[in-house]
Amino acid sequence: FRYIRRFGRLLLRSWRQNIRNYPVNILRLAVSAGNAFLFTNIFKSVKKGFFTAKSVADRTALLTFGITNMTMMALMKTIDLFAKEKPVVRREQLRNQYSSLEYLLSKALAEMPLDALFAGIFTTVLKATSGIRIGWQDLTGTFALMTVSGASLGFAIGSLSPTAEVAITTAVPLMVLLMSVGVINPSGVDPSEPTPVIMEALKSLSPVAYAIKAVCIKEYRGMEFQDPSGKTKNMFLRGRHILRDLPKMGALALVKNGDQVLQELGLGNETYAGAMRHLIFLSAANLIISWIGLSFHGSRGPPGKR
Repeated sequence: FRYIRRFGRLLLRSWRQNIRNYPVNILRLAVSAGNAFLFTNIFKSVKKGFFTAKSVADRTALLTFGITNMTMMALMKTIDLFAKEKPVVRREQLRNQYSSLEYLLSKALAEMPLDALFAGIFTTVLKATSGIRIGWQDLTGTFALMTVSGASLGFAIGSLSPTAEVAITTAVPLMVLLMSVGVINPSGVDPSEPTPVIMEALKSLSPVAYAIKAVCIKEYRGMEFQDPSGKTKNMFLRGRHILRDLPKMGALALVKNGDQVLQELGLGNETYAGAMRHLIFLSAANLIISWIGLSFHGSRGPPGKR
């Protein structure tokens, strides 16, 4: 029971730190809802109840911007708080007040649900204001798990960094790299050109890559494009509408449905469940790295007192 009470106190402390941080929480609420509304107005071809080939680029970009935006928010918020707490945590661990694992689990249980909540706010506004096809439950589930992966990556970077400044300096270029390899090229993928091994390795470490895969698969699988000309019988007008509706990019210029879009994007053989499993794996791996990092730095003690 001593361990349970100790863990309960740690969890309560972490939860209060998050809840009482009113300025940050209000800002995150405003940014989450505001960005969803902003992205909807930037990518205007994603209209409610109307699926066309022309909207493919905007749909992919809308989902991609949403993923990268929410991942970066979860990562930077976690790194900033986690790295700043490390000196205090290190002193408390040297006094044997609690273990690295207890601290890490309490932080994860206190912070990750809050990150998932803000992801849910973003997806709710996005679903209400845009014409994306993916269901709210799948969209919110993907974004929530993606923010958990982003937060766990923040834990890992923070635990391995000696100071908050080093953590933030490391996190920004690393996240840019993971976002760069994770973004899907809307002009399509040439299957005859093999992907370099280093690119595949980086993609496997990127939560952004698998979150984008998941939402794109759910968005396009089974989608049927509608006739932009409606029921008009005028062949000239029909042809004009069709040409105007075609996407102006490479391999996607002649797609007829969502399954062909996935094929051209290189996602034809991918599954939503597989992408979600990989996000869970990345989250677990990052938490294990965080535990190792905290245990290592905690055992060394503060600088100058080893």
